[in-house]
Amino acid sequence: MCWIRFPMAVGMTLFLSVALLLAVFFAAAGEGLAQRGEQAKNRGIRVVGVTTRQGKRVELYQGSHALLVGVSKYTAGWPSLESIPGEMDRLEAALKRQGFSVTRVDDPNSSQMEAAFKDFINQYGYDLDNRLLFFYSGHGFTRTTRGRRKGYLVPADAPNPHQDLRGFNRKALTMSQVQTWAREIEAKHALFLFDSCFSGTIFKSRALPAPRHITDKTAKPVRQFITAGSAGEEVPAKSVFLPTFIRAIEGEGDINGDGYVTGTELGQYLHQKVMSYNTGQTPQYGKIRDPDLDEGDFVFPLKASISAPVARTQPRPAALPRQSINAEEESWTDVKLGNTIEDYQDYLSEYPQGRFASIAKRRIRRLNRAESGRKTRLEEDRQRREAEARRQAEVRRRNREAEERRLADERRRREADRRRQAAIRRD
Repeated sequence: MCWIRFPMAVGMTLFLSVALLLAVFFAAAGEGLAQRGEQAKNRGIRVVGVTTRQGKRVELYQGSHALLVGVSKYTAGWPSLESIPGEMDRLEAALKRQGFSVTRVDDPNSSQMEAAFKDFINQYGYDLDNRLLFFYSGHGFTRTTRGRRKGYLVPADAPNPHQDLRGFNRKALTMSQVQTWAREIEAKHALFLFDSCFSGTIFKSRALPAPRHITDKTAKPVRQFITAGSAGEEVPAKSVFLPTFIRAIEGEGDINGDGYVTGTELGQYLHQKVMSYNTGQTPQYGKIRDPDLDEGDFVFPLKASISAPVARTQPRPAALPRQSINAEEESWTDVKLGNTIEDYQDYLSEYPQGRFASIAKRRIRRLNRAESGRKTRLEEDRQRREAEARRQAEVRRRNREAEERRLADERRRREADRRRQAAIRRD
């Protein structure tokens, strides 16, 4: 073998050149990896703000994250739902257009479904300025136990409860567990959507309110729930709820035309639109039964509303006071249509010295009295029912004792007859 010999200086120069090239290469590669890692880390991190009707900017969210769980291939007795994968593809794309980072889990078994919720909450649920969206598509089930209705999400390996109720209870994910997670989350807003039918027992269902405009109160914490139908109804194999949801967040759900789709508007839109298709579904909307988590409203800004407002360089026009009056009148009209304590409180927070402030305060007092009276009547009804239940229990007790005495007398008579017959035979 022949070796080529280089002078010492030439060899050293070649070695240093190669080393320098390698260093530049690895530095560039490392920077690229770091940038990709930072991009992955920050996916879904975008400040989302809203503007009230008075022009005040309210920053709502620092991050937007969605968990999509779809179950189409069931393995233990439930029919498969073949349309779900394609539907979830469209939903994932729509949410990404809205600025969400999307975590998707397809066909999870029992342990995988529970882990999906826990992992997602652990990663995103404790950042105070996040908005979280949970969407489940698959079978749902409601059963009544001791007078209480319980709702369930059905993972891929859960057996049919009509064939194996104990096995179903071990595998299915209860809505009460979802409620527990909803309370544990510290993110500002969380919206739970279920393309399934349940009993709406975990949330506070209310008459569909008139959509309210964005206010400071919108930013308060909230946990909202929307289901595709109520207990006992069947969701069609091809979803109507999911494509209607996509249309809603892309603009059709902006009922009051303010450039935002709120969770309240979404619930109202889905309720009315899905029912119009005559599929036998009655979508249910509500907020969690918790006074600390039911005042705000989830917000989907439409594209025209996402960018920050342009700073004004010109003085406000002289007509603005009249516009403010008109805005207040429009707000008051909305409030009167809703006619709830919450509506009037929203008005007062927006217009504390407004033209209708004294009327709003009087109506709040009147509604409080009405609510107090309603609670009193409910308590009286409860006491009457309890008294009637005690009376009926006393009647049943007396009847039972009378029956026991009758049976005892009957036994004594039979015993006496038996002894008499025995005495006759001996004689």
